Amino acid sequence: MLRLAFATLRGRMSSLAGSFLALLFATAVITSCGLLMETGLRANTPPERYAAAPVVVAGDQWVSVGIKAGGDTSAEMSEPLPEPVAVPAALAGKIRKVEGVTRVVPELTFPVGLVGRDGRLVGGAGGRTLGHAWESAVLAPYTLRAGRAPAAPGEIVLDAALAGRARLEVGGTARVLGRDGVREYTVAGIAGPGLPRQSSVFFTAERAAELFGRPGRVSAFGVTGQGDPEQLKERIDAALDGAGVVAHAGAERGLADDIQALTGREMLVGLSGSLAGIAVMVAVFVVSGTFALTARQRQREIALLRAIGATPRQVRMMLGREALLVGTVAAALGLPLGVAVGDWMFGRFVSLGLLPDTFTLAVGPLPMLAAVVAGLATAWLAARAAVRRATRIRPTEALGEAAMEHRALGRGRMISGLAFLALGSGVTGLAMSMTGETAAASAGGIVLFLVTAAALLGPWLVRLAAGLVGGALGRASRVGGYLAVANTRVGAKRLASVVSPLILLMAFAATILFTQSTLGHAATRQASEGNRADYVLEAAGPGLPAQAARAARALPGVKGVTEVIETQVIAHHEQLGDPMLTSYGAIGLTVPAHGIDLGVRAGSLDRLDDGGVALSTLSAGTLDASVGEKVRLRLGDGTPVTRTVVAVYERGLGFGDVALPYSVVRDHSASGMTGRLYVVGGEKDRLTGLAPGLTVLDRAEVATARDAAQELSDMANLLVLGMIIVFIAISVVNTLVMATGSRVREFALLRLVGGTRRQVLSMVRWEALLVGGIAVTVGTAVAAPTLMALSYGVTGSPWPYVPPLAYAAMAAATLGLAFAASLVPARTVLLGRPAEQIRG
Repeated sequence: MLRLAFATLRGRMSSLAGSFLALLFATAVITSCGLLMETGLRANTPPERYAAAPVVVAGDQWVSVGIKAGGDTSAEMSEPLPEPVAVPAALAGKIRKVEGVTRVVPELTFPVGLVGRDGRLVGGAGGRTLGHAWESAVLAPYTLRAGRAPAAPGEIVLDAALAGRARLEVGGTARVLGRDGVREYTVAGIAGPGLPRQSSVFFTAERAAELFGRPGRVSAFGVTGQGDPEQLKERIDAALDGAGVVAHAGAERGLADDIQALTGREMLVGLSGSLAGIAVMVAVFVVSGTFALTARQRQREIALLRAIGATPRQVRMMLGREALLVGTVAAALGLPLGVAVGDWMFGRFVSLGLLPDTFTLAVGPLPMLAAVVAGLATAWLAARAAVRRATRIRPTEALGEAAMEHRALGRGRMISGLAFLALGSGVTGLAMSMTGETAAASAGGIVLFLVTAAALLGPWLVRLAAGLVGGALGRASRVGGYLAVANTRVGAKRLASVVSPLILLMAFAATILFTQSTLGHAATRQASEGNRADYVLEAAGPGLPAQAARAARALPGVKGVTEVIETQVIAHHEQLGDPMLTSYGAIGLTVPAHGIDLGVRAGSLDRLDDGGVALSTLSAGTLDASVGEKVRLRLGDGTPVTRTVVAVYERGLGFGDVALPYSVVRDHSASGMTGRLYVVGGEKDRLTGLAPGLTVLDRAEVATARDAAQELSDMANLLVLGMIIVFIAISVVNTLVMATGSRVREFALLRLVGGTRRQVLSMVRWEALLVGGIAVTVGTAVAAPTLMALSYGVTGSPWPYVPPLAYAAMAAATLGLAFAASLVPARTVLLGRPAEQIRG
């Protein structure tokens, strides 16, 4: 069978080219997704602040909860914390008692800003300027290059690079923005070397503790000791088990230095994981459809093999081995292509600022092996499944079906198609009866079920379309239209193989694009409607000090000021009896709120300061909470709180799904400063000088800035999913070219019986129009309930936002692909002589 497989491959290179291309691009897509996921799992950033500390003990930046199955805890769900987790200072004593530890240095880290002579903030290295106690300078290590260590609360030491940018020397006066406002300090010393990704300002231990703002706690401990750092790390972890801290050694120390790197890793793992799932699903769909079309084109060959004595098992083995041979060659070429695509996507993530530039793409063997195994397994199973009917019926029946297509839809295919249709319809109905994220999350299942149903019931859809528009096509073109309708009715299965990837393209592209437009439009509308302020003051650097809000309130004409801090919280709740963790965007705001309207539907925001919390309709639906009920939350730094719901509001997409008192969020944030001020009344010129690094925006400028941020977010998402759309588009072209190119004998016969080249091309054009029309119609029908469920779950309205021009462009692109990929190969086929082609 292997020899026969090689022999048939040599004679079937052109017909197997489509399967080869499908496998090549499938391997490339899965490889690139796998590389991104491996990078997210393995990526580290080089340690800077802790370069001289072999082991770093820091807070656990993850919240975890056990998921139970059958009464036993079998897994954990984890969510990362957005704010640095402080650790008890008293743990230093326990760490010193661990065998091999020789020194424990507590570290305090907090954002600050150095104000230049022009009143603006001096940029820190890597965009960060951090404050520390001088005692922890040895962890980098920093050493004095000039002057001395700070000895009084009004003295500081600057790193050399920052001092140079600010033009400050020993003995000079520096203005530093911190938690308690802008203060003047004497530069007691200059230290070096400067760090490439952060700048440092050192204070006395007492002053640093005040600016850190968390009594009895520190950011981390730098630990030195004897022996192997990894073994020391393990002993420290064992000694501090249950204390909520994690010891880091080696390259992991960089994650304790910069939690944004940890956030980047989590983002990359989550993004690549969802992308990989979609990629595998699409790859299986495309490869299976391509092999099914290839097998249908070889029905006569398979029937002849059966007629001369080949057993069904031998035919299946031959085609399975052919698929493995084709898949092996495709994988060999697809792997380097996948690495190149993965590297390109990784570079785009870094350039967009979604990942630190210290990350590097991890190119390991596991993603490549997974891509090869997935590709080969799909090809082998698809090839054997495609000839299942031809090998189960008698050879004489197989010869008959090779001459004329078997029109009846197989019972198993019909039942499966109807079952997937019922599942998709059922999930749609269920989603529309629920609220919150559960309804929105069901969208992925809906599109999967309905696309699969459309593929399985494709011949029915083709015949239905031919019946509905057959008369109109026949009247529009007596020859081309009539032939197209006749071909469609007789070759429904062949055309269904062509229509399926087009439906997938239309449905998937519409779902992706209009999900973004629905969420973006709702967020923009809610933010615009909720912004009742005349001016919004945006902070640069670490934030706005409390004095800025007080000064704004005292200005003539100012009627109200609301202080806002953006953060994230993690909610503890149950879903179907299992504990769950859900991360939400949140804000802390002062009440009563001026210039900001969250669209309260129940309760009142005025009770926030009395142990209250306000929830958006989305989060309230997910948490199954209403006014008066209690919810369990983790603040940004992991602090657990239980608060009473005092309001439910509708503008969660525009402002965040959870609203908390300003003081609560401020006390559990790294900077302890305001991120934004909403000001009603006043004059723009007077507001500008309230704080260093302040930007004052009117309503139009706020809308422009918001649109730019939304565009960046959309670009990142479309960058990821655009690769899948390109893969599907390539597969569509591949399938259409295969289907049209295999009709050499059919076109030759039409020309021999009197049809002209123009009439044959007219038939192909009408077929392409019919195929493209089916794809647009069915693809829209698949995307519509998906988008409705998403919109209802997130916005409360079942009507998604679909820009007409975008939809028209998408439909035109689908039709254009159908026409181009059908007419170009048809024209090539028609260049040959019919008499010679009919003998082929």
